[in-house]
Amino acid sequence: MSPEKLIRQWQVGLRISHRAHYEASKYYERLHFLLGVPTVVMSAILGTTVFTSLQYEDIEWIKFVMAVLSVAMVALTSLQTFFKYSERAERHKTAAVLVGEVRREFEQKLQFSRFDEALVKLIREKWDAADRQSPTIPSHIYVHTEKLVREAVDQQSASAGAKKRRG
Repeated sequence: MSPEKLIRQWQVGLRISHRAHYEASKYYERLHFLLGVPTVVMSAILGTTVFTSLQYEDIEWIKFVMAVLSVAMVALTSLQTFFKYSERAERHKTAAVLVGEVRREFEQKLQFSRFDEALVKLIREKWDAADRQSPTIPSHIYVHTEKLVREAVDQQSASAGAKKRRG
């Protein structure tokens, strides 16, 4: 593989990884809220239902509602604890920051430095270090992000080629 092709491949790879980690962070934040908001609402309803049940002990449906809400709240809280969506979101956000730093340094050096083997090794080591600290990106997010980034890169290449032909 030629050095130019390797550099281009890394540039696209860093963009995909950077954006995919941000997308994964948003995805896990949404899941956290999908479990968290109903849990809070159920907790509030359950709290008021307890007081209502004390006044109306003979109404069976209130007891039934309290039992259902209690089980649902325990289930949702357990799922939140098990899946740790907010922690996953934060880890992906941190990974996006790390990969973003590598990507920006790489692109800066592309513009202002001459690439030699030592510089390529330095970038690779920084990228490897960021990858080691990064959680795995869910495949559906990675595939979608890769498609978007590659389409954007293809559009940039096409418009740059058109400018060269006109200029």
